[in-house]
Amino acid sequence: MIVQMGILCKWTNDSQQFLLEHFDTIHDSPSHIYHSALPFCPSSSWLCKRYGPELSQEVQVVKGLPAEWGTCSRTVSLGSGIWDLSFQNNTIAVGFESGSIIILNATTGGQEAVFSGHTGWVGSVTYSPDGISLVSGGKDRTVKLWDLQTGGVVKTFYGHTDSVSSISISADCTRIASGSYDPTICLWDIQTGECNCIIDQHASYVRLVWPTRARCARPAKSLITRELAGQRPGRSRTFRAMPHNI
Repeated sequence: MIVQMGILCKWTNDSQQFLLEHFDTIHDSPSHIYHSALPFCPSSSWLCKRYGPELSQEVQVVKGLPAEWGTCSRTVSLGSGIWDLSFQNNTIAVGFESGSIIILNATTGGQEAVFSGHTGWVGSVTYSPDGISLVSGGKDRTVKLWDLQTGGVVKTFYGHTDSVSSISISADCTRIASGSYDPTICLWDIQTGECNCIIDQHASYVRLVWPTRARCARPAKSLITRELAGQRPGRSRTFRAMPHNI
């Protein structure tokens, strides 16, 4: 609920929910706000009570009208082939089977940018903790570092012999950990592009990698990983990172 001057602004909250839920309909045909949007407002909403009497000639919902706004404020249709997504600073990065990465506005669902560079599905995407870069990995066995401002590839990391399944960035934003179907984990120096360490103690492909700390000011001291055993998640492992590794 939005508060202005100490007053609960029900109409403001309702309007925000309304616009987000019916964004596509209103965007494509503003006149349909009266035909295909307002009649479907929750029965307890301010908008329904305020404009209901004025919509007597429009579509009447006799059954199934929700009493309250749902927890999902916006549904974005992106088609099939979504492999991974990451959220930060009101944007969502989505990795696709086609090899592209789409950046969405987390409020409106609008498309803000498209990153192209991978030649196969993008299995993992993650934002850097400082919000400057995006890192991705996929079927083409590469790890890519992207500039979020320009959408260009800053650096491509080569070394894995099979698809990259998981990506993580160290808390101090200087190193990348990538898990693969190899099944190995490579620790990359972002500045030089070199692989400083290869961890090969997993029996199956590495499903997840992430540092144990998330603050940029405090470098991670260890790395947690999870492998896949058959068709089920296998055991987790924690590797103590050496100073020159992560």
